[in-house]
Amino acid sequence: MTYQLPVLPRPDGWDILEKSRETMEWLQRNILVGFTDARGPAWWSAAVTKDGVWEMPKDSHFPGAVPMKRVTRLLDVRMVKGTSYVQYEDDHGNMQVTQDTENFPIVNASTGQIFGYPKDGYTIHPYLDTLKGFTEQILHDETVAVGSAGLLRKGGVAFLQAVLPEHYEVAGYGYVPYLMAVTSADRTRKTSYSTGIKAGVCDNTVDAALLAAYTKVAIRHSRNSYLKVQEARERLGIQLAQVADEVAAGIEALVDIPVTERELARWLDLAVPLPEYKETGDRRSNRGYMMAESKREGMLALWHHDEKVKPWANTAFGVLQLDNTYRTWEGAVRAMDGGRMERNFTLDIQGKAAAADKLALSRLATVKRRKTLVA
Repeated sequence: MTYQLPVLPRPDGWDILEKSRETMEWLQRNILVGFTDARGPAWWSAAVTKDGVWEMPKDSHFPGAVPMKRVTRLLDVRMVKGTSYVQYEDDHGNMQVTQDTENFPIVNASTGQIFGYPKDGYTIHPYLDTLKGFTEQILHDETVAVGSAGLLRKGGVAFLQAVLPEHYEVAGYGYVPYLMAVTSADRTRKTSYSTGIKAGVCDNTVDAALLAAYTKVAIRHSRNSYLKVQEARERLGIQLAQVADEVAAGIEALVDIPVTERELARWLDLAVPLPEYKETGDRRSNRGYMMAESKREGMLALWHHDEKVKPWANTAFGVLQLDNTYRTWEGAVRAMDGGRMERNFTLDIQGKAAAADKLALSRLATVKRRKTLVA
């Protein structure tokens, strides 16, 4: 049975959205979002900023799947190896030019944007073939469609998310099984493919490692790495319908584990310990204490009042939602992160979000004096 996916929640305040006007413009031009009839638009589509309200980006949001023609146009970015020349002043004060024969710049052939200077053995993985082409080959399923695609980091990173058009719900939690494909030209990402779910309630991903034995494979940009496509297909063995069933089992198992208010308090002591309060009268000496206290109060507010968490309060799944939701929407975003959306995406594909989810459940297992919460 399928269900209508709840509308994706969006923060209201500009201060927890993108900090940079340029970053907002980049998202509007370079991110494609599908299935808005079911899950609503991306949170940045009508974001409130210091300068006012942004209009819905044109040709970036689609009621159903993202059209393949639009995906092709976005990801058809030709990266080439250039030649590096260095100008320097010699011992006699004359300007000289020499060629770097070991390092070759990776260049966007259309814009001239340079993405680093790797050594000769580095292999470019073309965005269109690596993401769209590879995804089509390993899925072999006409019911699978593109849910989102985009370019990040000035075009140095590209991603595509293929989803099942059907939306699932278990224990009141909406999700969509997906295949995420990621690659880069700026050497910040390996080419990787992973399966998981798209959370309908909080627009988060509950990572595969927590709820079931999902699959992930990563391919380095090394010499002859493009020949590993067949090996990657065999290792993945992706079946998105099977992912949907396994996710349901994992969520149900966590929902069935009760968590009392006392256990939540003990979990908070592990997750956000309060430093010793110093009776000095100097607020700066207790900055750590006040920050921890504020975070605990914010998490308790989510637990008792926020619809992204409250429906599963007093369960292990509620604790996972609490920790994940706070990190996603309330966690600090540094200027170097490129904004909240890119920060969350980066943490997800690097596996750091998954590690944080695993730690949250591990702490709960400690509170309940169990080795693991879910087998």
